[in-house]
Amino acid sequence: MLLSVLLTMAGEDENPDIQLLRKAKNGDRDAFGELFRKYEKRVFRVARRMCGSDDEAWDITQDAFIRAMQAMGRYDTQYRFFTWIYRITTNLAINYAKKKSRRCEVHFEEAYSAEGQQVIEDNVADRAAGEQLLGAVGRAVDKLTPALKAVFVLRVDQQLSYSEIAESLDIAIGTVMSRLNRARMKIREELGSMLGEWE
Repeated sequence: MLLSVLLTMAGEDENPDIQLLRKAKNGDRDAFGELFRKYEKRVFRVARRMCGSDDEAWDITQDAFIRAMQAMGRYDTQYRFFTWIYRITTNLAINYAKKKSRRCEVHFEEAYSAEGQQVIEDNVADRAAGEQLLGAVGRAVDKLTPALKAVFVLRVDQQLSYSEIAESLDIAIGTVMSRLNRARMKIREELGSMLGEWE
């Protein structure tokens, strides 16, 4: 009896959301609402980094939580909720990226005034080199394949461990390490060419 109590307590230490998850699994919408409030911003940041647009990121975030709520009855409470919701989010973002690339949409980054003239920011000349580098890194990350981007975002932006990333994406830790290494190499290559253009 004491051993089972200790094992239960140890499991709850590993999974701080266990009580909420149990309630949500039994159909308690308030408990699921608490999980939503707790993880909404983190999930949005992952979706935003994956797709590059606030509107698309909110759509993916909402869709991820809707799917999680619908699948809650099948959720295994031995896993942490945030790795499960990240898996759902990254899969949705990857699928979104594939659909978007098939549509071959063209996006213009320039801002135009009502008269159709390009609006030029006053402070372009005053931008710090750090801001340019940050923008270059963002563009380099955007050019990664969805699989590489997912691993990179979860590691760098969300600071998940290799095992948490593996659990989130349902891949082996070796695959996480390999993809992360390839992502970093591609970003370095991209930054090298961008920095060459600035010189």
